[in-house]
Amino acid sequence: MKERSFWLRVGWRNLGRHRRRSVITALALAWGFAAVVVLNGIMEGMGTDFIRSGTDLMVGQIRIQHPAYEPERELWDVVGGDGGVPVDLLLERVAADPDVLAAAPRVYGAGIIASDSTSRGGMLMGLDPEREGQVTHFLDGLVEGTLPASGEWEVVLGEELARQLRTGPGEVVVLVAPAADGSLGNELYTVSGIVRTGNPEVDAAQVVMGIDDLQALLALAPGDIHEVVGAAANPWDAAAVARRLSAALADLGPEIEVAAWTEFRPELVDFASLIRGANWIILIIVFLMAAFGVANTMLMGTFERRREFAVMKSLGMRPGHIVVTVVSEALVLGLVAVAAGALIALPLVLWLTHYPVDLTRVAGEQMFMETLFRFVLRVEHSWAFPLRGAAALVVTAVVAALYPAFRAVRVPAAEALAGR
Repeated sequence: MKERSFWLRVGWRNLGRHRRRSVITALALAWGFAAVVVLNGIMEGMGTDFIRSGTDLMVGQIRIQHPAYEPERELWDVVGGDGGVPVDLLLERVAADPDVLAAAPRVYGAGIIASDSTSRGGMLMGLDPEREGQVTHFLDGLVEGTLPASGEWEVVLGEELARQLRTGPGEVVVLVAPAADGSLGNELYTVSGIVRTGNPEVDAAQVVMGIDDLQALLALAPGDIHEVVGAAANPWDAAAVARRLSAALADLGPEIEVAAWTEFRPELVDFASLIRGANWIILIIVFLMAAFGVANTMLMGTFERRREFAVMKSLGMRPGHIVVTVVSEALVLGLVAVAAGALIALPLVLWLTHYPVDLTRVAGEQMFMETLFRFVLRVEHSWAFPLRGAAALVVTAVVAALYPAFRAVRVPAAEALAGR
């Protein structure tokens, strides 16, 4: 321990010989480290926001369905099979998982919706507005009217669909849809509101109503639901939550399949991997630049101290100690740079964590991979990457100093003392 502190003191003293050069090099490394930490936090924040946008808007982060429901989406492929499931018990068990924030049941269908002037095809969704609002956020885009009340035969239309039908809140529309028993369900509904999700395809076809109303239209029993969507506290934990729920729901019937967003939205997984790959590329580039900076500083230092090293060798200092002398200087330089970089990055990280910068007014909202994305500079706080980055910077500084250190060992004592 005493020997380590001795060499650290030697390294600190040697840095003070050329303070300006040492300060410039340390600041360059510090700014590089701070930039990597902040940029990585922003990229991770954007990735998490993108995942949340792709799942929180409509599809959810956890999905419970009949195994055969996707991709044909047949009306009779309900959760639990022909007999359905006790919906309240199912929701209770899902919500009992500590990592599940909320869960909501859904029923789906397809049909024709007609107003006084025209008709269009529509995608029907029956849900519990209160539960749904705790899981997804597409109902937050209500631009007119109110959400549908169960048992009141009310519907909410997508904004573009309402425009095409030339209808609005208070107007009456007709819904005709094939039912599960082979009949043709039809009913009059009052338009209670208009919703804008930002997804053109959804806004041009979505019809939302109370889950009981759609079950009645499609001749489904109260226990017949097509899907339960859940929200996880951390979207990256959704796969582990899905595995736990599969075990917890096994006794309700074999025809229950639990999946995480990583399974039914694989393109989002690819995007997250792309972000992480970009982070590592940035890290490598910055630290390669750091290696060249440290190597240049150490080479200049060893060249200027050729006579000093020659004297050390003449007095019997072992080559290993000369190497340690140079490397300890680089080690102290790396530690100082990490400390300075942390002081630079900390206020920026705290600011962008608690007060994200919303650039939506400038860049607007963009649809990407069926996901409505907003440009927000927000840092996703994590200790793992900064600690790895700090260790990588110190190791880079030490490795970059090895070549100058071995050059110092190979200095011919006689020539150096003679000034050649």
